[in-house]
Amino acid sequence: MARSEKHKKSKVKKDSLTRRIVRTLLAVAALYVAVTFLITLNDLVNMISQNKSSRDTELGKARYEELVADGVAEYYSVYTSAEIDSNPDLEVVKLYYFPAENAEKAPFAIVLPGGGYYECDIYKVGLPTAATLNESGYSAFVLGYRYGKYSSEYAPLEDLARALTYILDNAETFNVDASDYALFGFSAGGNLAGLFASETLGYAKYGLPAPTALALAYPWININGDIPLTGNMWQEAVQGVSQLIGNGFLLGNAFPDEDAKASVCVQNHVTANYPPTYIMHGDNDFVVPIENNSYVMKEALDKNGVENVLRIAKGVNHGCGLGIGTDAEGWIGDALKFWKLVSD
Repeated sequence: MARSEKHKKSKVKKDSLTRRIVRTLLAVAALYVAVTFLITLNDLVNMISQNKSSRDTELGKARYEELVADGVAEYYSVYTSAEIDSNPDLEVVKLYYFPAENAEKAPFAIVLPGGGYYECDIYKVGLPTAATLNESGYSAFVLGYRYGKYSSEYAPLEDLARALTYILDNAETFNVDASDYALFGFSAGGNLAGLFASETLGYAKYGLPAPTALALAYPWININGDIPLTGNMWQEAVQGVSQLIGNGFLLGNAFPDEDAKASVCVQNHVTANYPPTYIMHGDNDFVVPIENNSYVMKEALDKNGVENVLRIAKGVNHGCGLGIGTDAEGWIGDALKFWKLVSD
C-alpha cells in the first residue's frame, strides 16, 4: 500500500506540473497575441492620423472643382460606348484631366492611386498629387483603373495602356508633349507603374512609348516576396492577406502558379533599358515594408545600371501621399527634379 500511495502522489505531482506548464504556455501565447495586436493597432492609429494631415485631400478636391467649373470635363472614358456595353466593368475606368496653366505644350504625368487592387484611392492621393503637379507647371491625368470585383487578369495594365493611347491620340487637345511623360504610382499603383514600365508586360507589349521616368511612392514592388518575419503575427498576416487579394484582383486568381506570381513582382522585369526611377518609401511602413519592396527594387536597378534615387522617409508610415508635415514632405518636388534631369 505504501508503494502504491507513493506512486499515486508522484503521478498527481507530474499531472499538476504538466497543467502548470500548459497554463503558462497558454498565458504566454495569449500575452503575445494581445501585445502584438496592441502594437499593430497603435501603428494603424498612427498611420491613419499621419495620413489624415499628410495627404491634403482638400487641395485635390478644390483644384478639381475649379477645373470643372472652368469647363474641364469631369472625367474622360477611355473605352468606347460599345466596349462598355459589351463589358460593363469598363465603366469604372475614368481619366481625370488636370491641365497645366500655360500656353505651351507641357510634359505630362499619369497618376496611379493605390488601394491594394481591391480599391482605387483617387481622392485620397490621386487628385492632390495632380493638383501639386499643376502647381509646378505639369499637366496631369489621374487614372481610375479597374479594381476589386471589376478587375480581371492584368485588367489594370490594359486600362493604363488604353489611357495612355487616349492621351497620345488627343495630345493636341490636351496640349501635352507626347514625347515626355512620367508615371506617378502609389502603393499598388506603384506596382502598376513598375509593371507598365517593363517591356514584357507593359508599354512595348501595347506598342506604346516608354515612360521618361517613374516616381514611385511606397510602391508594392514585390507582391509575392517572402514575408519578413517581424515577430508580429498581425503585421505578417496583413501582408499575407494582401498578397492573396492582390493576386486575386490583378491575376484573377488568389493562388496563381509560381510563374504568374513572379510575373507581378516588378524587380523581375528590370533590365538595362528600364526607365529611370525615383522612389520614396517610409521606414515605418508595416503594410508594404521597405525592406522587401523598395530595397529589392533599388538592388535590381543598381544591378542593371538604371539611374535611380531612393529617398527613405524617417518614421513615415504607409499611405502618406504628399507627405505634408512628415519627413517625406517635398518628395514630389524632388521627383520632378529627377524627371527633368533624366529627360534633358
